[in-house]
Amino acid sequence: MLLDPVSTRRGFEEKMTETMYRHAMSTAFKNWHSLALAAVLYAVNVFLLSIGNDMISKSTQSLEGWVILVVSGYLFIGAVYLVSATLTENSTLSESFPGVIDHFRTFIVGAIAYAIGYFLLFNVAPPLQTTQTLAAAVTLIVGGAIYLVAILVAVAAAFVRPRK
Repeated sequence: MLLDPVSTRRGFEEKMTETMYRHAMSTAFKNWHSLALAAVLYAVNVFLLSIGNDMISKSTQSLEGWVILVVSGYLFIGAVYLVSATLTENSTLSESFPGVIDHFRTFIVGAIAYAIGYFLLFNVAPPLQTTQTLAAAVTLIVGGAIYLVAILVAVAAAFVRPRK
């Protein structure tokens, strides 16, 4: 009985792909409570962004608006951290949630980057787009890069244990 190597390999690859897909999905949703908490943190982040944007535009409340943007950034980074932590060995909520506090200094740096990136992307660049296209493009690139640094901070923190 001879086996056809091409059909055997194709069947093996299809089975492996299906198994890997199932494993990735089960890993991601096995800790649904971490994903649910991350969704709540993200929802509060969006709510605070709307308040912070209104405050920044008022000259008398500009500092308060920046503080709210930084707090909002901390919540955003916490949400990304919790989602990323589901893929690490600290995958349960009781193992990963303390990391939101343990990585405080790192998250503050990321939150400041988030606030600056968000401000550049959504407050500075839109008015420039009609009159100064090149300045708007540079602002979008710089703002996007700074915003991505905040996301990178959260993902990197999920894969690194904090020093005690």
